[in-house]
Amino acid sequence: MRHSRQPVRCAFAALALVVTFAACTPQQATNVAIHLIFGDHADEAHAVVECESGHNHLAVSPDGSNHGLFQINNVHRSTFEQVTGKPWADRYDPVLNTAFAKWLYDQQGWRPWSCRP
Repeated sequence: MRHSRQPVRCAFAALALVVTFAACTPQQATNVAIHLIFGDHADEAHAVVECESGHNHLAVSPDGSNHGLFQINNVHRSTFEQVTGKPWADRYDPVLNTAFAKWLYDQQGWRPWSCRP
């Protein structure tokens, strides 16, 4: 399966914007990234993030299998690396986590998440 890198390119554009507005709080920067990456679905994505991680980019589920803002599951490790071009260790990066979540959303909608808008 060929993985589109468009969400990743968008994520890096969001990161550039976030760096430009470095005076933002981490949550404000995350909100900007979610808005830029999810576009018309940003409100839904914010609801998922609030429910899944409480906007904590370092969140880990009690069983240790879900990570970051969007609680990306361990089963997506190799796909995360293919889609983002970054190692699994970077799964807590809010922009990369959001970019991968957008890729996953584009494939399956909100089905992979326990919390749905």
